[in-house]
Amino acid sequence: MSNSMKIGFGNDLRQIGIVTKYEMLRHLRSKKMYVFAGFVVVMLVLITVLGSMLEGGLPKDPQEFMSGYVSLMSILVIIGVSLFFASAIASEFDERTALLVFPRPMKRTTLFIGKALSCYIVCGGVIALHYLVAMVISLAHTGDIYTATYASLGLALLFMLGTGGFALLMSTLFNKGAIAIIVTFATLFLIFNIIDNMGGMFNFEPVFSITHAGRDIANVIDGWETFTEFNPAIGRDYTTFFPSHGMAISIMSIYAIVTTTLAALLFSRKEY
Repeated sequence: MSNSMKIGFGNDLRQIGIVTKYEMLRHLRSKKMYVFAGFVVVMLVLITVLGSMLEGGLPKDPQEFMSGYVSLMSILVIIGVSLFFASAIASEFDERTALLVFPRPMKRTTLFIGKALSCYIVCGGVIALHYLVAMVISLAHTGDIYTATYASLGLALLFMLGTGGFALLMSTLFNKGAIAIIVTFATLFLIFNIIDNMGGMFNFEPVFSITHAGRDIANVIDGWETFTEFNPAIGRDYTTFFPSHGMAISIMSIYAIVTTTLAALLFSRKEY
């Protein structure tokens, strides 16, 4: 590698670090951070308080105990990526900062990587903090931490990469951050879940659904297997599918790679 290439690569890394640093500071000081952190705190408090109010109190079994704390984790991740990732690129056009940044000697890919990294670090940090608090409570209450909790944390972070890539893609398609947030949340929380439910009604596993893969975040602890039972509400059999761990990891990884790559390519060619 020539000296000029080394200097260019080193300069790109330096700029990525600068973008990541300042974007992280912007996220940490934003109202979105207070909203997301508030969801995490409310979830932890509700699970702990409501669990304590049940007959017998919080479970003494580490597996059953931790199950309650990760049961809604996929929803929490969707909220996080909708708040942070979905507006990351759109804000460059919505707030007209693109006019100030793009004319400077900074590659769009450098800007994209820095902004994406800041979202991964901030959102992933809050998710990891949720797990850390739950594990501390579990250790204090049950005397142990269920081993699969660490696998659940890894799956939650991988789910964040997959849904985060999708959110970044939506962010490149819209010039308004608010619209990108709404579309991202509605698609991940509503449309994909409708597809998942249709799969249960018509007995096909929605292997193309990122939210289907997200079920494994909780199920790696719960250990459920796919089952079919008669549902009187719809008057027919309904199959509840649970992906294998390998399938869940594959789906999340494919979403993360494909959607993030598409988002980066579209951003590099997007006109202001």
